[in-house]
Amino acid sequence: MQLSNLLQSNEWESFEKAQGNQTFWIDDNLFVKNNLPRGKSYLFCPRGPKELTEDFIKTVKKLAKKEKSIFVRIEPLQEIKKTIKQKIKKTKDINPANTLVLDLSLSEEQLLSNMKQKARYNLNLAKKKGVVIEKTTNSENAKIFYEIAKETSARDKFGVHSKKHYKNLLETFGPKRMMVLYLARYEGKYIAANLVSFFGNTVSYLHGASANEYRNVMAPYLLQWQAILDAKKEGYQYYDFWGIAPDDNPSHKWAGVTRFKKGFGGEQLNYPGTYDLVISKSWYAIYKVMRFLNRIF
Repeated sequence: MQLSNLLQSNEWESFEKAQGNQTFWIDDNLFVKNNLPRGKSYLFCPRGPKELTEDFIKTVKKLAKKEKSIFVRIEPLQEIKKTIKQKIKKTKDINPANTLVLDLSLSEEQLLSNMKQKARYNLNLAKKKGVVIEKTTNSENAKIFYEIAKETSARDKFGVHSKKHYKNLLETFGPKRMMVLYLARYEGKYIAANLVSFFGNTVSYLHGASANEYRNVMAPYLLQWQAILDAKKEGYQYYDFWGIAPDDNPSHKWAGVTRFKKGFGGEQLNYPGTYDLVISKSWYAIYKVMRFLNRIF
């Protein structure tokens, strides 16, 4: 399956520039410059490149040296060929290497039938309880998402972006309805929220959050289902759940959210993951040490 790649689009470049980041294009692959101390930097190619070749690497290395980048972070869409002789090191994944994708060409009845029984039950429970779903592209509502996300982060130990990050997403993509904030309301309170992107042939569930209160009404199931129905109605081909655990290991930090997502059915899609093309061995070693120390302290 060939999903549209929001992170390699002109629109994503606009978002990165709104964040104050410098961008570059090499062979239709977007790179974002991330500044580091002492005038150093690294380049990041999110969900790219499409293909990693020796010629491509040579061009990237020239740009990296010009921008004083000590490494180039890549997320190739294809497995790295053994013929590549450059020094490339596997690193912690930035964007999920494993995801779950729904085929929206299936009928609504088929999609429901493919769901696990418990997921269907929870979906119907949310409807019965009277959970209300709202949709907005107004960037001012990013604060609602952010407040709920902080609760999710504290409870489930997930990372959370700044309020400005979510606001910029809606400011950049909202006017074109490429980013929609889905909100679940119950008894007058917002208790769950999803940020969902609409691009090319793919709708992606980028960020989700749920409050500690009223978890028994199962709002995230109805929230997710509404986005799926909207994606299907508007003619999109795929619904990307944007990240699951690489296996069904119950001790994995994404085990809970993976069970939730797999409740909707779908097909698993795997990417190679995130790698670093090392430009300066010495500076890269210093960078890794400093990152380790920052995590400790």
